[in-house]
Formats: sequence, structure tokens, C-alpha cells
Amino acid sequence: MTTLPEIQKAVLNLPQLEFTRLAEWVERLSENRLRVAEPRPAYRAGELGPMTVEEYQAFEAASRNRHEYLAGEVFAMSGAHPRHNRIAGRLYRAFGGHLDGTGCEAYMGDVQVKLRANRDDYIYYPDVMVVCGRIPSEQPFITNPKLIVEVLSRSTASVDRHEKRLNYRWITALEEYVIVAQRIAEVTVYRRDGDWQPKVLKSLDATLELCSIGLAIPLAQIYDSE
Repeated sequence: MTTLPEIQKAVLNLPQLEFTRLAEWVERLSENRLRVAEPRPAYRAGELGPMTVEEYQAFEAASRNRHEYLAGEVFAMSGAHPRHNRIAGRLYRAFGGHLDGTGCEAYMGDVQVKLRANRDDYIYYPDVMVVCGRIPSEQPFITNPKLIVEVLSRSTASVDRHEKRLNYRWITALEEYVIVAQRIAEVTVYRRDGDWQPKVLKSLDATLELCSIGLAIPLAQIYDSE
């Protein structure tokens, strides 16, 4: 199978499940190319090949900047606008107050989530997430978030809407993924029990219903005076 028509014919003959997985993989691949990887000599002088998770952990611990890990490659994260942090902070505080005494806990910013998509490992820094149950003290990553929220910025919007939207689905514990626009009042919710179809809220009068944690938040509270 070497020609494009042969490849196209083989793809069209795939079972539906395999066709869907292939389509998602291609979308992830195209989105990953929009990222700019950290120059390899900066972390593995003289070596070729992908970085292991353990090597990434050591590199990240020694770095002044934060990086996300995508199937062996390391990508630097840009700084956030104050508006971004204010929105994420309001959500984090709302989650924390609501979850007090429930056995669930909210995390913000500097806590990593690790997942495996197909055979590849990915490590991200979600803006806000909720985890229920005990996390082993020796475990450096969250692996079982129930809810993840990403606040969009110009540099991350495409990644959050495409790459992360697809990769986060591989987390078996995840029930909801929420994308919050920064510059306009717009919140998009994806739910596992809704087959990950988007529900978009575009009015400050609307209410964000988070079924995963039993919380309703008015968009006016999320955006406040932004």
C-alpha cells in the first residue's frame, strides 16, 4: 500500500470504531504541529529520540518554566494574562467552597494530569480540575480527574479546543470537560454521557451546570466585571 488511492480505499474500509480513532489521531497530529517544541539541546545535549516520562520529570523539576509533555516531546507554556488567572481563580474558589467535606478537591494551575492516548503518554497542566478520592502521596501526577476546565488564551485556544478535547477523553474517570473563553462570555461543555457533544453558553444570564460535581454557576459569576 504505497499510493494515495490505496490508502484512501483502506481507510474507507475500516470498521467505524477504528475509522473514528484514526480521524482523532490525525486531528491530534495536525494540532500538535501548531506547537513549538523546546530546542532539544536545551534538555538532552547530544542525544536524539524522544524524552521518557522520567526524563521529563527531571527536566521539569530543574526548569524555571513550565512545559507540557506530548508523546516524548516537550513544549514550553506561555505566560497567562491576568484576566485568564482571574477567571480560573473564580472557578477554583467556587469549586473549593462547594466541594468542602465531599471527599473531592479542586486543583489549579501547577498540578499536572497524566493520561495515555493509544500507546503514548501525555502530561498537561489544566487550568482547574476536580479529583475525587485519595491521591497517593508518591504519585506526582493526577490520573483520575472528574472535571477539567481550560480557560482559553490566544496561544492555547486551538490546542484546548482540539488536541486536549480529544486527548482528555482517554481519562476514564473524566465526566466533563469545560472550555471557558477569556475575552467574551462563552463557555463550552463536553460531557461523557452526552457522547462528548458540545453545549455552548453565550449569555451572562446563562448558568453553567456541572453535573459531575453537582454545581451550577452563573456565567455572570465566572466573568464578574471582565
